[in-house]
Amino acid sequence: VAAARLCFLAVTFQVLLVSVCAAPENMNQGGVPYTISGGDPSSGSYSTNFQLNVKGPVEHFDVYGEVRTKYSQVYWTRNTPIELPPELVSRFKGKTMAITGYEIDQVTHSAPANSSTKGDVLGGFSCMPDCGETDKSVPIYNAYNHHYFSWLVGADSEVYERELAETLPNPTRTGIRDKPGYKGYPTNIVFKENPGGEYRKSYHGYPSGYAQLIHSPTQWLVEPMQIDTHNRNYDINDPVGYKPWFLPKRDQNSSETDLSIGLSPLIECPCSDRITRSVVNSSSILTSGKCQATISSEEECAAAVSKLAQVSWSKAVNNASLPAGCLLVPVEVTGEYGVIFNSAQSEMACDATENTWDNIEGISSGLLLRGDSDLGGLVNLSVVTDGTSANITLSGPDGAWYGVGFDAAAMSDEPYAIIVDGAGAVTERKLGNHAPGDLLSPSVVVVESRAVAGVRTVVVTRPVKGLTPKHYSIPTAAGGINLITAIGSGPELAYHKARTGASVTLLPVDVGACICAPVSRTFLTYMNTSTQEFNVNCVDEPRSDMLRKGDGTGRPVENAACKMQTYHGGLKCCQHTFFLTDLEQDAQIPQDKVDVYFLKWRYYFQEYVPATETAPASHRHLHHWVFLIDADVNDYEEDNAEYGKGSVGSITAHLTGREIGLEDIPTNYSGITPLVMTPHCHAPSCIREEFWNADTNELICNVTAMYADVKYGALSDVFNEANYITIPPCLFGDQPGLRHPVTLKPDTNIRAVKYFNNTFRHLGQMAQWTGLMVYDTDPY
Repeated sequence: VAAARLCFLAVTFQVLLVSVCAAPENMNQGGVPYTISGGDPSSGSYSTNFQLNVKGPVEHFDVYGEVRTKYSQVYWTRNTPIELPPELVSRFKGKTMAITGYEIDQVTHSAPANSSTKGDVLGGFSCMPDCGETDKSVPIYNAYNHHYFSWLVGADSEVYERELAETLPNPTRTGIRDKPGYKGYPTNIVFKENPGGEYRKSYHGYPSGYAQLIHSPTQWLVEPMQIDTHNRNYDINDPVGYKPWFLPKRDQNSSETDLSIGLSPLIECPCSDRITRSVVNSSSILTSGKCQATISSEEECAAAVSKLAQVSWSKAVNNASLPAGCLLVPVEVTGEYGVIFNSAQSEMACDATENTWDNIEGISSGLLLRGDSDLGGLVNLSVVTDGTSANITLSGPDGAWYGVGFDAAAMSDEPYAIIVDGAGAVTERKLGNHAPGDLLSPSVVVVESRAVAGVRTVVVTRPVKGLTPKHYSIPTAAGGINLITAIGSGPELAYHKARTGASVTLLPVDVGACICAPVSRTFLTYMNTSTQEFNVNCVDEPRSDMLRKGDGTGRPVENAACKMQTYHGGLKCCQHTFFLTDLEQDAQIPQDKVDVYFLKWRYYFQEYVPATETAPASHRHLHHWVFLIDADVNDYEEDNAEYGKGSVGSITAHLTGREIGLEDIPTNYSGITPLVMTPHCHAPSCIREEFWNADTNELICNVTAMYADVKYGALSDVFNEANYITIPPCLFGDQPGLRHPVTLKPDTNIRAVKYFNNTFRHLGQMAQWTGLMVYDTDPY
């Protein structure tokens, strides 16, 4: 039934027939109730029933995204696309849908039909209006949502992989854009408000007359981050409350970790002993510009160059006509390098002007760079480039496949790779996460392929610029490239026989270069298979407290998440497929007990009616905004001066209207009007977040977290689990029960504050403000 109300006939005591209308129920029933913050009760009551909160009939459809995990494992990836119900796609072909709200749950579901899951590559399914007869909710103490992204995708948009993860506010490489030439209503929309542990009963409805618009919707994408905290001695659906199981040593210290909160400490992503830490001191190699910091001695200079190349001679000079500091000079014919340490206070730049080397076959004139590496003894690699094209030589076992992945420390980086099969045929691929990935259009030309004494050598040439975004672009400046390599047991690409990580350094072969003072870079590695650089930038006041008063106690210390050496837990230790328990606990993880369940979205929608000469449009389109109180940290650590002693901490941010993470920014605008404002923070420590107009000292939105309570039922019940959190958003609009919208200017000064219970230490915490808004210059 598509109507907003279901009606039936009833008989009164006066034996009169009357029509009685009952409001359809929301999907998520019971437990902590849906509610909003900061409404206007004097103007009436706002309904949190998704069928009644807006004017006119409301319909819905359901979508399900599959998740599979073992105990303590993380699921954090994008599922394969899920097709929307055919009748919905047909109905809205060439038309615009208005999403007026949504609900989310995590459920088990029997016998899903038309799932896009293929083997271990998970997808999901959809139905209209619903197909939840066999659904059973999974309690939050068994499966924890850390955050999510989901997208509705239209026929006129395309999905692509970003080269670098974008923080929106959590990192994702998923990109969606309009197809070339399209102009019109939005072709894709993202949903990311109130993710995390609060996602099920935090209200996701919009004020009447506002919606997220999408033209010709066809697919749904979901990219959740789920953490498995389910004690396998109990069924995944059992409402028995949190049943502690084994934890990593990081979480066993009860003087720091609150072990009685009713939620597993694994939800805070502790760094287990599977994570190793490393510091790499590396020098920049410049053929133009100047070093920010120079090497200060001949001995240090020679040591730095010897890490990069074979050194044939070294000397010290005082010559103002040369760049200051450490210089690398190629030695003709031998391929070795000389070292010059120039102690003069020179202003000369590291400009490459001479070409003293003969051209290498297949390379045009220009600045030549060359790098050679034996890649851990598995494959030999040589790269020569002039900035336009490159010669790449690979040598590996004849008769078996081998390959090299570029700009990667592990397969989880999903790199561009060149694969040579057992007969010498060459292909290019975009590898998946421990998967063969996608075969790419060829950009290499095979110049030579020969097999001598059991070694297959292949020489290829290709442009340095990648043919597509999935093809790696070879650097045109000197420096290092991280590589992974593997060899197989047979001629065709399959599971590897051996693999390793390595690197190659491109050095100038025809000009000198400056070697700058080494810079320390820090890295976290999981199980020697996945390495990522730790590059957190703790921003100074007034934007963020993280650098000077970072732990929330007011003490003059930076946050522990600012440095790799003091980082105890968070997203960097919590990647897809990672286990959060210690390595020695592997035998305790039941390998045959894999939880299979679904994240279920219910989208409420109406048909969008464009404006006419006599009537406005049925809905205004809502744009996202999001920012982090902790600025670029994203998941900081909450600390305490005395563990176990009751304490409330706080962190503050200062920024302007244009800096609140606006999306879909128009060329010209002067007003930002939020309609939905909501924090994102984690149980069990989150207390309250405030959003102030610092110019007028007006408190625009004040949200206090709601927690499970016995007045809503047993503390083991779904939607009322102990220490389960909900975040009631601030809603603004022109309907009963809501405050009138407030408009901010781009230069309005804003103060945002988070208050939290830091009686115990808490890792991987978040302090976000996010929501939906309109610009004063919106076309629709």
